Amino acid sequence: MSRVIGIVINEQIVKRIMPCSEEQVLPGIEWGDPWRLFTPAYWLVQAWMAGLDTKPLTKHRACNGVVDELVFCLLGGYGITAEMAMAAYEQCRRAGIIEARETRQEVWADTLNTPLTIDGRYIRYRYPNQKAKYIALAMRIVHNEPLHLESGLMLRDQLLHIPGVGYKTASWVARNVLDCDDVAILDIHIIRAGNLCGLFTKNDRVEKDYRSMECRFLSFCQALGMRPAVLDCVIWDGMREAGNLPIRALNQKCSTLASKKKSGRERSHRFRLEM
Repeated sequence: MSRVIGIVINEQIVKRIMPCSEEQVLPGIEWGDPWRLFTPAYWLVQAWMAGLDTKPLTKHRACNGVVDELVFCLLGGYGITAEMAMAAYEQCRRAGIIEARETRQEVWADTLNTPLTIDGRYIRYRYPNQKAKYIALAMRIVHNEPLHLESGLMLRDQLLHIPGVGYKTASWVARNVLDCDDVAILDIHIIRAGNLCGLFTKNDRVEKDYRSMECRFLSFCQALGMRPAVLDCVIWDGMREAGNLPIRALNQKCSTLASKKKSGRERSHRFRLEM
């Protein structure tokens, strides 16, 4: 069964066909309603409304070339906002150390310890010495080893050998440079969205389950008929704009599941007593 829904695209109401809410987009995952936050149907409609199913995605790369992307992605990560990472990248670029492929850790550290300017305010970059160490090591490696650009997977798996580069960072670089769809960037926003719609479970951890979670996300994208690079950006933007609403929704989901488990145990206990 399918349904016809009306959505606004370029200030016009356009009719689109979508599976019914009870149908499963993947085993165990229902489409849900497009007006309910964070359902598969919701994310597909967000992509439709942005016209991302019919027009090329605006390039998501922040820099030029694989080494530049590697530096930019290493400057980001846990506890570092996109704005801070970009400001740090621009500071390093102006200092000429990215173009020079600088291999001295102290040079990177000096640059990253210099206060950054974001929206007219001076702030300090987080983890400057640790990031300087990893970037300097990365520059030494790319100096001596040509990078494989034949596929996203090949580049991603090669980058994993660089100290400080994990699956997310390596996938980020590969996607941005090659605009590929064979890897997924599983950051906190994608993981939360996956938890909310049932794609991931609370026991999934990117530290040990990245490849299996990535496989599920890629299958999810295929089922929605969206490129992973496109859906990734739609979800990332949507989750960021939602503020702390996804966290509240996750907490509520956990509380509901806990209540159901408790109720189930109580019913089982009463049944044994009655027996």
